[in-house]
This record gives sequence, C-alpha cells and structure tokens, in this order.
Amino acid sequence: MKPSSSSQGKGIFMIDEISEVPLNESLVISRYIDNPLLINNLKFDLRLYVLVTNFDPLKIYVYNEGLVRFASEPYNLETIKSNVYAHLTNYSINKKSENFVQNKNLSERDFGNKWSLSALQSHLERLGIDMKSVWSRIYDAIIKSLISVEGQVVGAIKRV
Repeated sequence: MKPSSSSQGKGIFMIDEISEVPLNESLVISRYIDNPLLINNLKFDLRLYVLVTNFDPLKIYVYNEGLVRFASEPYNLETIKSNVYAHLTNYSINKKSENFVQNKNLSERDFGNKWSLSALQSHLERLGIDMKSVWSRIYDAIIKSLISVEGQVVGAIKRV
C-alpha cells in the first residue's frame, strides 16, 4: 500500500490481511505478486507513456519507448518485508543501495538498474516470449483503465 498522493517510494508498506488497511487515509492498494517474472533474479517494473487526446471519441497514443526499472538486490520472498531494495523498483530508493548500478553509456540499453523498454523487449524476444501477445495485453490494460475513468473525466470536462 502507499499513500495516493505519494511518489518516489515514500510511505509504501506491506500488509498480510485486509483488516490491516487503515480506514482514515486515501491509499493505493496493489496485490503483491509472489512469483514475478525476474531478470537476473531482480524484480522490475515498466514505465510506459500514454497520451490521451480525446475521450469522445477515445483517442490513445502509446509511445514506443519507455523505462524498465530494476530492484537493486535479488528477489527473496522470505525477506520481502525487510528489504526494500529487493521488492521496490523506485529509482529514488534503489540509487541508495550499494548494489545499484548506474548505466553511464547510452549504447548499453540493457545494463544496470535502468533499461530502455526496447532493450527489455529484445531481451524477452531472445527468451522466446511472444512480444506481440505481450503488447496486446498491455494495450488491453491501458484501454480498460481509461474506460474505467471515462465517465468521471467526460463529466469533469463538461463542467469546465
């Protein structure tokens, strides 16, 4: 869980039971995946860039490049609550780890704790992963996310 108005890994904490959720604050709650896809035994997340130019009709553009942010310590389900460097991928947190590797060479897109999205795609293709299927699922998630807020956004636009 994390405060809904927070960034850079501030205020993130984990719970075991839904009864542990504080009811007096606005939080974003994510379900933890205990068997995530790992690269080099590290967790990672994707930073995708999506532009919505219109909701009626819905017009969405997805930039073909993005970021892949890696945790700086190997994933270990046993120590997950005590080691933020193993389960959080935020740059602002991991840059403080002694294991963080800064990429200082633009030609190495798949080195260190931050890769380009195209480098990840190339890596996954080499592993035999069907990227057309992956992108189809990503687009589906983007569309469904936008449709879920469409009514609120269109209503807010009409009030302006």
